[in-house]
Amino acid sequence: MSETAPASRLFIGSRVTYDGTVTEMHDRPLYLLPCMWFGHCQACWEQDDEFGERKPMERDHFMAVDLTTEGRLHHARRAHLTPIPHEWPQDAVPVNINGYWYAAAYTTPGGGGRARTVHFYTAENFMGRTWCHIREPADVRRLDEQGRRRPGI
Repeated sequence: MSETAPASRLFIGSRVTYDGTVTEMHDRPLYLLPCMWFGHCQACWEQDDEFGERKPMERDHFMAVDLTTEGRLHHARRAHLTPIPHEWPQDAVPVNINGYWYAAAYTTPGGGGRARTVHFYTAENFMGRTWCHIREPADVRRLDEQGRRRPGI
């Protein structure tokens, strides 16, 4: 995945810093997750986003987790998050799932058609995974092919 991705693009699984109103979460690396990772965030569905729709192409709110204390910032605004530079593997494919960007590694079957479990890279050196319906057939083919090349899949 190119390092030339837009600076404002935040990838789920990245490390970030926070400079918002919750000062006890300042000055520490935080792990980035979708705002709704641990349940339903009503505020995300109600937000009046710049795209004028309920499911925007890029979300403005995230969850940031301190992995050392397990403290969480729910509904953290993009403007208060700064990505910590990270070198993603060359085979990472940027995939947008429900308005959040992932550095996808490969997919495994998820129920048919374009439904897949997407395995994605994280800055914490473990593979995350999420289920989705991938919109672009080219992304499905590329990620499925990468999955077939991985041992044990």
